[in-house]
Amino acid sequence: MATLAIILAFCGVTTTVATNSSAPVQVHLALGYTPATMAVAWSTYDSSLPAAGSVEWSLSKDLSASSKSAGDVRPFTMDQGRVWYTHTANMTGLSPSTRYYYRVISATSEMSQIFSFQTQPDASTMSSSLPELHLIYGDMGASDAFTICNTCSGKSLVCDASTCADAKPNAGLYAEINNASHIVHTGDFAYNLEDEGGTVGDQFMVNIEQIAANVPYMVSIGNHENSAGSLAHFTERFRHMPSNSGKVATGNSPSEANNNWYYSWDAGLVHYIAMSTELYFGVSGGPDGILDKQFAWLQADLAKAQANRKNVPWIIVHGHRSIYCSCDADCDKEANRVKDGINGKNGMEDILFKYGVDMYINGHEHDYERSWPVYKGQTDQSNVNPKGTIYVVTGAAGSDELHEPFTRSQPKWSAYRSNTFGYSRMYFHNYTHMHWQQVQTDPTFFGPELYGRVIDDAWFIQNNHGPFSVSDPPNDRCAETPCQPGESYDHWLPMLNLTCEGNTTHVGMEFSGKKEWELISQYRKHMGSGKWKRQELNLLAKATAELGGGEWEDIHVDGNSDGKWSDGKWANDLS
Repeated sequence: MATLAIILAFCGVTTTVATNSSAPVQVHLALGYTPATMAVAWSTYDSSLPAAGSVEWSLSKDLSASSKSAGDVRPFTMDQGRVWYTHTANMTGLSPSTRYYYRVISATSEMSQIFSFQTQPDASTMSSSLPELHLIYGDMGASDAFTICNTCSGKSLVCDASTCADAKPNAGLYAEINNASHIVHTGDFAYNLEDEGGTVGDQFMVNIEQIAANVPYMVSIGNHENSAGSLAHFTERFRHMPSNSGKVATGNSPSEANNNWYYSWDAGLVHYIAMSTELYFGVSGGPDGILDKQFAWLQADLAKAQANRKNVPWIIVHGHRSIYCSCDADCDKEANRVKDGINGKNGMEDILFKYGVDMYINGHEHDYERSWPVYKGQTDQSNVNPKGTIYVVTGAAGSDELHEPFTRSQPKWSAYRSNTFGYSRMYFHNYTHMHWQQVQTDPTFFGPELYGRVIDDAWFIQNNHGPFSVSDPPNDRCAETPCQPGESYDHWLPMLNLTCEGNTTHVGMEFSGKKEWELISQYRKHMGSGKWKRQELNLLAKATAELGGGEWEDIHVDGNSDGKWSDGKWANDLS
């Protein structure tokens, strides 16, 4: 059946949405339960044909001498006024470190285009496959998804392969598919998956197909998946994750699915653990006691991962909300709730330290911040044989909530922070060396020549993977020898024409307390909140004209960031 399309009006933005088709669309991969397996998921929209479909794969681009595997199918019933179908299938018997070609076929023999992927290495092929490139980011919408490619904008929800065809070459996520072997998206999808009857979720999945159909696209849940509809979308669209934590139920019918709210997997030299930080806030539809259940599962999984470090040395835990951050009020009660637990129970910081977790990575804040190894707020500012976990916020992939300003002083544990859009690269060279980069993908006020530049570059060297020691934690040496100041870049700096000690690109500070440069609070203090508001509105108008509409600086219903302007003042004015 030919695709029937409509043009959907969405807050002044248009998108083309398929509404009635048996063709397989929105193809996306996930790592399977074994290195010899790759899982694939897709959707169909012909309500008269709830049939399964299949996947075929081969070593040849023309799919000659191919293998074939039947898929499954289930209805999605949570969108008002429509029923559509999710499908999954497994490609099995795969050889390590090998490129395969594949396509998805509907029950009526309609076919997707041919995609390809590289399988994981095993011990026999590990040395030839290194370094392995893994990508990670959070908080990407259907509109304003600037990280996909530099031709994405806020003027349309559409940022698909045709949008990126004329984009800047060798920059953005779409340019990484031949290099990256693994992707993690740490929550907040589409903004929001259920909106406009689920068609915003449809468009988001179409947008990421150019990436996710070629590189395993692994996920964890965010606060924008908290509503019953968006939670069901997340659970069903990504039900092909290699869940190892039982089942969950959503309002969809049938409601039971593999638990992709928290689960773990191995990818090369890394053991990844996805967790739901939303359970700390009584959301995501979980039954009573699910936070206790997640925490017990997490401890057991970390114990297994620790016992296997001879084979898989690096451990990375990711969730959506921060444990350490320094942008705004999110970094107080909310972060402490995840860090310390509820009434001292189920706190994350101690368990990460106990099992020697190398990194905890999250989104939620629409900025980027990398810490030094830290425990209980103490750091010795050394990435060589870290004595504590390194915390990274990478929630700046791009959405209609745009940037998030820094309204707090940069702590001594914070090595680098920036609130420009971007994503993170991790190069795993061997058992002991990992190379980290933050890539800027910000088209706002910076110029196209800066899209794709590396703004943060660091090496982590760990010769002693294993539990950290409470008798030898990161020591706060700053009391004796001054810590080096962290680097901090706020996109407001060039826009407000502010300088700090003659430096127009970084905010400098001393930790003695004698001097602090907090860009926004200082501007308000000296110029007044009224002028700040006028400046913000002028910049919002400029951003709207150049990029499309959006909520400027995340003054959205989340209630975080820079506060809300009402009655002539800022509700959360921190100046």
